[in-house]
Amino acid sequence: MMGPPTYPDSKIPTWEEFLVDYREYFFDSSQPLLGRCFVIEVNSEPVGQINHDKIYPPDNTTELDIWLKNSKYTGKGYGTDAIITLCDYLTKTFGCQKFLISPSRRNTNAIKAYKKAGFIETDIAIDPTMADYNDAVVLIKYAS
Repeated sequence: MMGPPTYPDSKIPTWEEFLVDYREYFFDSSQPLLGRCFVIEVNSEPVGQINHDKIYPPDNTTELDIWLKNSKYTGKGYGTDAIITLCDYLTKTFGCQKFLISPSRRNTNAIKAYKKAGFIETDIAIDPTMADYNDAVVLIKYAS
């Protein structure tokens, strides 16, 4: 979901740029309220990753991000299941009440998966300097 030809507006980050967004605590679970990454596995095979960013009070809102490592893993429900599982975990563990995700509008398969996981599309605008894509759409889910 990065780089030309389909996503020229979302360049592939260098390792150094990646580390600015994903600090060590995303991987060692030392500061889970600031964000954490999880591997998505199917039959013990890693097929992607899902993460949440900082959890913001007072309603414990967080933004999610997810990638599957190959298109052969899309359309099988793995992403939807991972999103539902992470949202349930964050609600039970940290009291999260609101979840945001902001894919490119071009990523129609991801948007379908997010809607299956309970997200609804909003008209919330993203600061263009903060958006990963120039056509980012914000979807929101409330804890049940």
